[in-house]
Amino acid sequence: MLPSRSRPRRVLAPSPAPLGLVLSALALAGLARYRLVEPADLTAACDAAPWEGAVCTLRSLIVRAFAAERLGLAAMGYALLALVTRWRWSALTALALGSAGLVLYSVGWAAPAVLIAALVLVRPGAESAACQRAPFAR
Repeated sequence: MLPSRSRPRRVLAPSPAPLGLVLSALALAGLARYRLVEPADLTAACDAAPWEGAVCTLRSLIVRAFAAERLGLAAMGYALLALVTRWRWSALTALALGSAGLVLYSVGWAAPAVLIAALVLVRPGAESAACQRAPFAR
């Protein structure tokens, strides 16, 4: 009896990009929340003239981004696009927007968007599934 040859499995190395992206988005959103949105003195100054000066303009843009769940809705849109198309960049964008949305008051749409994007990123894509099924050429 001939010894059986087992096919070597191709192992995909995990990428640190999603974790770095999430941590960066969380850090930037935290800075925006605790330095621009929540301080009472800045709120009082910018409520009187929201588009005067760079700081108040930036604060107004950030507040408008999460005021009507826009940040969470954008994250959900990218997550659904990633779910349908399996585009990694779309899942990473959804992950970053959703992570920022979790910090910036858009939890309703951002939380499921983060979950969908994370599931798209951890699910093996078509390339790895094809590598597992196809016989290796010699």
